[in-house]
Amino acid sequence: MVKNITIMKTRIILSAISAILLSSSCIKDASFVSREESRVTVDCLSQSVHQNIMALGQWHIDTNGIDWLSVSPENGTGDGVHFQLYTITVEYNKGGSREGTIYICQGSTRCPVTVHQNRCKFHFTGVEVADSLYQNKESTTGIKIKYEYAAGDESVVLSAVLAGAAATGLSVTSFTSSDFVPGSGALFIPISGKPTVKGDFDVTVFADGKNVGSCKGLVAEYVAPVVVLEPSGLPAKWNFFDAGFSGTGPLESEKGMHWDFADPDPHILTTSGNTEARITTVIKSPVTTTLNDKTQCYTFNPGMQVYGLVEGDYWLATIPVMYISETTKISVEAAVSTASKGPGFYILEYSGNGSDWNEAPGASDFTNSTDSWKAHYWNNKSSTVNAPTGTRKSYDPTNPDETYHKYVFPLTGVKIDEGNLYLRLRALKYTYDLSGACSAKWTDLKVLEVNFAEE
Repeated sequence: MVKNITIMKTRIILSAISAILLSSSCIKDASFVSREESRVTVDCLSQSVHQNIMALGQWHIDTNGIDWLSVSPENGTGDGVHFQLYTITVEYNKGGSREGTIYICQGSTRCPVTVHQNRCKFHFTGVEVADSLYQNKESTTGIKIKYEYAAGDESVVLSAVLAGAAATGLSVTSFTSSDFVPGSGALFIPISGKPTVKGDFDVTVFADGKNVGSCKGLVAEYVAPVVVLEPSGLPAKWNFFDAGFSGTGPLESEKGMHWDFADPDPHILTTSGNTEARITTVIKSPVTTTLNDKTQCYTFNPGMQVYGLVEGDYWLATIPVMYISETTKISVEAAVSTASKGPGFYILEYSGNGSDWNEAPGASDFTNSTDSWKAHYWNNKSSTVNAPTGTRKSYDPTNPDETYHKYVFPLTGVKIDEGNLYLRLRALKYTYDLSGACSAKWTDLKVLEVNFAEE
């Protein structure tokens, strides 16, 4: 049903067009030619106009010697049933209005089509200052001079006068412009200088010495844009398990991954992330202190190990960063362990200068019969040993009781445009059996991973 209605509508439209064509036809007999319009009017611009004709047999178009228009196609063959399209193209009219007649011909039949082109109306339509200027800032704007009905080959001398207190420090230079495009467009006069006074100023524009328009410009107070700089420098990861270290590392191997305190700059770079980030330990009298006749030193097993970490010593991470503020939020994941009698608890602290330290939030409370303390990381909670066999040298982030913990917090009190973010895990003397202070034992930093926290 819908298809039938569509067919009926199409036939009605075709019948209507046929009626228009036949009403202006030059029909004399069964061989006929008809045109859509007997008069076509256009403006002064160069342009093309499409017209319909219906013909039976061969036809052609006679342009009657008119040199400012052309037609395409110039000839064809019609079937007396279907419409055919031809195009009239006119050139730009620089002078007064003009008119010419072409003929659609078939045999002895000549159907006239008069083409009327209006006179040239090129003129400037207005002026405006493209953008605001800013006090004590070099101008980056200028004056737009809009026009219409251009041929595209015009050339004018442009100048402008700026007046008013807010124009102080500003200037324009006269020059010849040929930057016209056919039809409508705009020319541009740059404004130079640095305005010193806020407010409006007057602009008058001249083309070839003739006033073509006036407008006002504005000098506004400059307000520096707010630039949000994304923090950078993270992640920084020391994850020796992911890096493939396993077993006890030989003391003199792994490309410097082992060092002792004879090294003037003992440190380890990241296993992934920020390649400039480094980690070391800060311990008491590292060169001279001996515990159980062993000099304090580092090795791998597979995490970083220190022999003889005691209360107040700490693991220290130094991470080059940029654009850190108090609202920057980070996550810190770590796992620590120790042999029995080593430090069993660690406080996580952060700093923007390496001197003023802030305690990270989220520490857990611990108590015994004589004392209480806080810690972010601690060893296995066995009542007799701190690191059961098989636990100290493994890493299981799914089991917080096995030394792993993660903390997410903002860096309150820290602002770093370009510098270092410092993190440290500071050792406490307490172990779960509390039989004495920390002693000469191996202490492990299994993993430390620092990253920006996802909101």
